[in-house]
Amino acid sequence: MSFLEKIRKNTWIIFFFISISLIFFILDPNILLKFFTENSTIIGKVNGENVFLEEYLDCFKFLKRFRENEPDHYLKNDAWKLLIHEKVLNQQAKKLGIQSTEKDFWKAIEKQSIYSKIIDFQNEKGKMDMKKFQLYLKYLEKLPLNLTPQVEIEKNIWSYEKKNIPKRIITKKYVEMLMHGLNTSFIEAQLNYKDKNLFSIIDYIFIPYSEIEKKCNIIKSHEIYDFIKKNKFLYKKENLRNLSFVIFRSHPSSSDERNMDIEIKKLFNQFKFSNHNSTIVSNQSEKPFDSNFYLKKNLPIVLQHFLDKKNKIGSMFGPVKDNNIYIMAKLTGKKMVYNTVLSSHILISHKDSIRFPKNRTKKKAEKIAKIIYDIVMKNPNKFNSLVMEKSDDVISAKKNKGSLGWIKYEEQNEAFKGSFNFFSSKNKKGTIGLTETKFGYHIIRIDEVKDIKPTYQFAIIIKTLTPSKKTENILYQEVVQFMKENKNLNLNTFLNNARKKRYETIFLKEIKNYQWNIDDLNTELDKEIINWSYEKKRKEGDKKIFYTSNKDYIMVFLSKIQKKGFPIEEIKNNIIPFLINKKIDHYLYKIMKNKCKNLEEIAFLFSKKINKSCKINFYQSMIENNQEPKVAGYAFSSKLYETSKPILGEKGVFFIRPLKRFNTYKKFSYSEIETLNTFLRKNILEEIGNVLIEKSNIKDYRKNI
Repeated sequence: MSFLEKIRKNTWIIFFFISISLIFFILDPNILLKFFTENSTIIGKVNGENVFLEEYLDCFKFLKRFRENEPDHYLKNDAWKLLIHEKVLNQQAKKLGIQSTEKDFWKAIEKQSIYSKIIDFQNEKGKMDMKKFQLYLKYLEKLPLNLTPQVEIEKNIWSYEKKNIPKRIITKKYVEMLMHGLNTSFIEAQLNYKDKNLFSIIDYIFIPYSEIEKKCNIIKSHEIYDFIKKNKFLYKKENLRNLSFVIFRSHPSSSDERNMDIEIKKLFNQFKFSNHNSTIVSNQSEKPFDSNFYLKKNLPIVLQHFLDKKNKIGSMFGPVKDNNIYIMAKLTGKKMVYNTVLSSHILISHKDSIRFPKNRTKKKAEKIAKIIYDIVMKNPNKFNSLVMEKSDDVISAKKNKGSLGWIKYEEQNEAFKGSFNFFSSKNKKGTIGLTETKFGYHIIRIDEVKDIKPTYQFAIIIKTLTPSKKTENILYQEVVQFMKENKNLNLNTFLNNARKKRYETIFLKEIKNYQWNIDDLNTELDKEIINWSYEKKRKEGDKKIFYTSNKDYIMVFLSKIQKKGFPIEEIKNNIIPFLINKKIDHYLYKIMKNKCKNLEEIAFLFSKKINKSCKINFYQSMIENNQEPKVAGYAFSSKLYETSKPILGEKGVFFIRPLKRFNTYKKFSYSEIETLNTFLRKNILEEIGNVLIEKSNIKDYRKNI
């Protein structure tokens, strides 16, 4: 199995090792393909530090190698995110003088790199063997870059890792340093445990704000502006756009479905009685013909159930329809195989092979392999000595005497498939064969076989029902007509008209300029839509239609443009309740001072009932169905039987009188410390991340490329 393919099998490894896995950064990238035709080399800045096109492309291509099936716009999003992570954290680390040493580098290779999870570089205990890895690097560095595509890929992976591991080391040290002091002490844990189990019994009166505000709701304009002037740093607004969407989904019509049903029935009959299965699949299916044989357990569940009832060659499954996908299958082959095989090999490589290519022609390698094959066929006892003398798989030869280890049928890899069938039921212990793979020529010896099982081959046709040209044209006319009829309407009417026609709508998404995707929309056009909304010529009420790769139409309504500054009206809405609360506090304090000395007098003045003997916990501080930490604070800090000052809570004002305090302590558990540690570190990491991103000056020039 090639190095690249082994990493691909463990896709999760990639993100684990190329980032610190912090959960708080949210930035996305733009269209990549344009970059290849432009001269710009700087695509952004993070606190003045350049983000270069080359490093962005390197990161994107690195992710692309291991996540081939994911859309490019997701990978671009992750590539940008990783670069921003790296730069923001590295900048903080360098300010503190954190550095990476050569010793750190090789330790990171051993413990944290993608190479550390590759079996070829591990010892018998499953730990990375650096001697094996450095031997691999020597071979790799001697090879010309353009020798084979595989060599180029492996060289690029090593180049990327070599450049980025030092940065990740610095980042990791910075995060570890931050976390080092974040431990809950024994005393803190005890106090937290105490808070959970400490209760106070109180009498209290609750007066909703609505009953007091009438006497305190006159706020003069100069009070508002004086407060804003003193606290204007709290109210600076950022550049934002409010967007709403009407989505016109492209769906096949009932006519399209009827036509497809007729086509599928004809195809099923043709498929059933034909002997040219691979040709029909190649011509008709969206997936190519798969000639492989699979164990029953590795087949889709529906085919497993199908085999329980029908397992004769030529048996037909389907057609079935799942959403808009039609599936039919034909059992085209069945054979017995050994599920598990132990084997050894002698590898003779050449200049066109991968992993360990030699400077010999393919013809020369074939000749050498045939000579060795003839020798071991006549004298199988010479196999082990020839492994040591002739095999180009040096690591396997020296460490394992050429053994490829136990290989399971379902774990075999396409790169190692040749004319010799490892798992054939005809193989016996000691069977020797000659085969060619991408690695070169192999003289194979079967050392042990076990667990014989049946395998099955299916020819599968998959077809998706898609809208016809006629249906697409009808949808286009609908979109144009809706835009024409609703062009000059306000947002609410625009969306209500869309909902009446049962179109999908998304209401008021607040969009930032540096954002690269839109929640709930998530298309490849997200950034294009955001860029459109931030164009200088845009004005509130503008609309535009976008056409997606799924043949859907998205109609965008720009309802609000908020530029940098101070939103006075919004500030007023926040400040007025605050100033009213201050007046309420002052008003009630005067009443307490001049008229009311205890809870009974307050109850009489406001015509309120005293709530008797209520229990409140300092840890949760729940009262009147709300968390009221101020009330809990007074309940545990005031003198018993003494009426409190007015306490401004979430929904109204409280007056309380503590009567009793008690605890329900049980034996303290040390698990309390670990619980608090986990909670503390998670919260701190989130806060640090939010602050770093918020305080960083991040500029993104990709939209201009």
